[in-house]
Amino acid sequence: MSEFSRRRFLQTGSGLAMAAALPGVSPGAVVLGQEQAQPVANGDRVRFASIGVGIQGSQLLRNAVSLPQAQCVAACDLYDGRHTLAKEIAGPNIKTTRRYQEILEDKNIEAVIVAVPDHWHKQITVDAIRAGKDVHCEKPMSHTIAEGEEMVEVVKGSKNFVQVGSQRVSSKVFAKAKELYDSGAIGEVHQVELQLGRNSPGGAWVYPPPLDLSPETLDWATWEGTAPKKAFDPIAFARWRAFHEYGTGMAGDLMVHLLSGMQFVTGINAIPDRAYSIGGYIAGRMGGICRT
Repeated sequence: MSEFSRRRFLQTGSGLAMAAALPGVSPGAVVLGQEQAQPVANGDRVRFASIGVGIQGSQLLRNAVSLPQAQCVAACDLYDGRHTLAKEIAGPNIKTTRRYQEILEDKNIEAVIVAVPDHWHKQITVDAIRAGKDVHCEKPMSHTIAEGEEMVEVVKGSKNFVQVGSQRVSSKVFAKAKELYDSGAIGEVHQVELQLGRNSPGGAWVYPPPLDLSPETLDWATWEGTAPKKAFDPIAFARWRAFHEYGTGMAGDLMVHLLSGMQFVTGINAIPDRAYSIGGYIAGRMGGICRT
């Protein structure tokens, strides 16, 4: 298995999945740099596993298995219902487990997709790198800055790599925007305004728990990880993005798309010199502005 094939799979596969979430961007339009992904010989297929098969994880898995250079051989999730979902997507013969450690112990698995709640990103990614796997980890990279720094250090000491998924930098729409920006076709840019709306009944993260969710079908104790312990909570499981213990709120879940897209187009690769935010809850709607 060549290093090129592993990189091509992870970079192109994640791009395909991310593109599905953007209006007007089809999987076939996703590019790696400016190249379209090319088919590979059967002997060059990457054997990968998906750790986490939830909303984003299942979308990543669907698109990854559509790539000729990818072969899903296993899936892991703490909720048993997603084992069934993984087999529906990737085939009935894949291995399913609650223990991600079983995935990492399998020497035949070369790469993993990590699509779990934010508070688990660091530990699973670090364990995967130490087990010799290449990793695609969903954004945000880590739950805290300190965890991110630890992840970077582990990658530096390894021959493997981590790609952090961010759909806007994987779409042809933003590749075209970058082309226009770089060529000067839109003139000199002095300000960028970014917006993102969730105008739907579910809003941001108001997801219903699975009907069969229970302490029997979900390993709640493991799911909590290092977060403060509490009784089994179906709402926390389904809407973890809204809880500080497990997610990163608006900044890590939604604003990251705005910032990563802007940085990709403009070529900015630095933290802001300053930032401020204003907002409030008005007439049943949340509003806010952040300028950097």
